[in-house]
Amino acid sequence: MNVTTSLTTKRLVLRLYRDLRRYGSQLQFTDRDYFLRRIRQEFDQSRSLTDPKDIEFCYKRGRELLDKARVI
Repeated sequence: MNVTTSLTTKRLVLRLYRDLRRYGSQLQFTDRDYFLRRIRQEFDQSRSLTDPKDIEFCYKRGRELLDKARVI
């Protein structure tokens, strides 16, 4: 993975995190605190990923959650 790809990936992951946090703060019919805590936990666990396929899988999983507007 080159530097440009790495920076782009970091930017995309950070944007996903922010979007999930915004989505979580707008939830009405579920426990917001649980959702936000779970998002933080998932990102903390995935922080050490280095394999591009694993990173892409986790990213797509997060995007799907936003696109379908579903809770974890």
